[in-house]
Amino acid sequence: MLKSFLSSLLCLFVLISCSKEDSQKQTINLPETTVSENEIYSYDIKNLPQTCKYPSQMVCAVELAVKCSINPSTQECQQHKKELPSFIFMEDESLQRPTQQSYKITKLKPLNDGTVEVYTQSTCNGVWFGLCNGNIIYVMKNVNNKWQVKDIYAISN
Repeated sequence: MLKSFLSSLLCLFVLISCSKEDSQKQTINLPETTVSENEIYSYDIKNLPQTCKYPSQMVCAVELAVKCSINPSTQECQQHKKELPSFIFMEDESLQRPTQQSYKITKLKPLNDGTVEVYTQSTCNGVWFGLCNGNIIYVMKNVNNKWQVKDIYAISN
């Protein structure tokens, strides 16, 4: 009888954890986006756009991170400093910031904590912590109904 009770209890816990996980996945709301896997976004220090022209908040948040990685002293970057990881604003000649960067978005991956990982394939003409060449992931968080980049990391192929 105890064995039957423990088995029933175990099944109940499994069902609860599964339904909790499913409901968490359902509460993650990705904005409607026009992200195209084939679109390449390119930036050059000589002509960084003043404002984002894309309808997707996520694309605009990644754009802001890239533009501020290239030139963190612009007025736009200084205005949005609190919306980006602080390391973007580090000043050191050894960082070898890019002056050009291009990327394409390859995947959006919602996580259970409400964040979304934006996977990109990027190329640049600098080093910048190794965060502008290869598979770069931008971790997004929705703060006050606005998507912001909270972290950036690279993964190997």
